[in-house]
Amino acid sequence: MKVIINEKLVTRQAAIGKWASLIGMGALLAGLVVSYRWPNLTTASFGCLIIGFLLASVGTYNMNRWVKEPRADQVLTKALKGFDNKHFLYHYTLPATHVLLAPSGIFVFTVKDHHGEIRCEGEKWHHKFNWGRLLLLFGQESLGNPTGEVRREIGKLRRFLDERLPEADVPIEGLIVFTNPGARLELIDPAVPVVSSNKLKAFLRKLKRKKRISAEQRKELAEIFEGA
Repeated sequence: MKVIINEKLVTRQAAIGKWASLIGMGALLAGLVVSYRWPNLTTASFGCLIIGFLLASVGTYNMNRWVKEPRADQVLTKALKGFDNKHFLYHYTLPATHVLLAPSGIFVFTVKDHHGEIRCEGEKWHHKFNWGRLLLLFGQESLGNPTGEVRREIGKLRRFLDERLPEADVPIEGLIVFTNPGARLELIDPAVPVVSSNKLKAFLRKLKRKKRISAEQRKELAEIFEGA
């Protein structure tokens, strides 16, 4: 399997996370010092605290996504290791964040690192509250609606392909992948397939029997993707 990753983006976003966290914590500290030493400077103190809070939030979010390992791209690459050279895995290089080009089609992955009890019924999602999640308030985004996310990603990739291969009918499927071993999934007829990362390869192997992209078309798609 060939893996293509936008290393420059990873490095840049990681640096943003580190600097935003550092500056944000500095601004928070400055706000506290100002409020203690010069209590009459309410506006300056409040401004420092607001800026510090926002920067610290952005920094922690980026640190969790781009610095903390294993990152989403690393988990997917490891989970799919062993596929042959007919498979191409793209991270952060296309309109969709994580894309697998395979003989059985194109797969768009929406990756979630959330833990705890997670329920999906059709298109509806619910992440059960627990007090431990409060510790992640700064850094981890809410679960949101992974079904909507993966459909938007598919839409972006579809428009990208329509501009370059308007006559090609290329199958694109979405998969929602949970990477945290602490995620306890309850799935009731999910609108989009949902799998744990340790079961992803087995899930895709079942689809390998359905060859839907010819070697010629796969080569053409790979050239388009690598030129993006």
